[in-house]
Amino acid sequence: MTIHAPRGTLDILPADTAKWQYVEQVARDICGRFGYREIRTPLFEATELFARGIGEATDIVEKEMYTFLDKAERSITLRPEGTASVVRAFLEHNLGQILPVKVYYIGPVFRYERPQAGRYRQHHQMGIEALGSQDPSLDGETMSLAIRFYQALGLSNLQIRMNSIGCKVCKPRYREALRAYAQPRLETFCGECRRRLERNPLRILDCKVPACRELVREAPPNYSHLCGDCSAHFEGVKHYLEILSIPYVLDPLIVRGLDYYTRTVYEVTSESLGAQNSLCGGGRYDDLAEELGGKPTPA
Repeated sequence: MTIHAPRGTLDILPADTAKWQYVEQVARDICGRFGYREIRTPLFEATELFARGIGEATDIVEKEMYTFLDKAERSITLRPEGTASVVRAFLEHNLGQILPVKVYYIGPVFRYERPQAGRYRQHHQMGIEALGSQDPSLDGETMSLAIRFYQALGLSNLQIRMNSIGCKVCKPRYREALRAYAQPRLETFCGECRRRLERNPLRILDCKVPACRELVREAPPNYSHLCGDCSAHFEGVKHYLEILSIPYVLDPLIVRGLDYYTRTVYEVTSESLGAQNSLCGGGRYDDLAEELGGKPTPA
């Protein structure tokens, strides 16, 4: 019997490696111009890192992680994303002597998802992390870097779709507003969304079921429930993008699938790509360092 590569993985053959190397070099060049330095973290980490960092109620932690016990009976997980590992390294090696710390990484990540066009169970991620500043210009800088990267690869009609999901002060208020909106319509939501409403209401905004998507479009937008500090921060982000002439639209359904996000969340899209037009995404995670046992560190 012939042995094939596992479902959801992809061999990168010699005929294609030059293309991959080109894209990676463009990423390194752009990151270097913006003052980001490379970091390399392990392919696997203690499972607790992702459970605490990403959120136990997220789809990634509940359904998609590759987790196993090693010979010492420790729970180990192949990394499903890069941010939690970078913050762990930032804390473990006391990198916060001079802030902000700006790093990038390129490497494989692993999620047990249904394979489809452009989505594999082992895929390759280029990410940037900037730790140690609350300044909204840093949010804008990460978006600007992403735009410059895709422009360097020849993509056009690029746009930022963004939202602000608030902080510890205003997030709870918005969760209650979502519950109040959804309660009279509860039977219309899918079973997964009804479960999410109990544990983490923001996740209903991320549902891919068409009926649920229509329902949440009428929900109150998050940015209308921000506290004063978060509202001022969001205005600063918008101002920075306007200075740089980077087009953006406000999209209250952008929440991202990870619980560590705070304040700004965004996706970069290209209208030239048709229906699957999302290129990348990101956002702030001001509470993640503290959640992982460190000092409060905006990021």
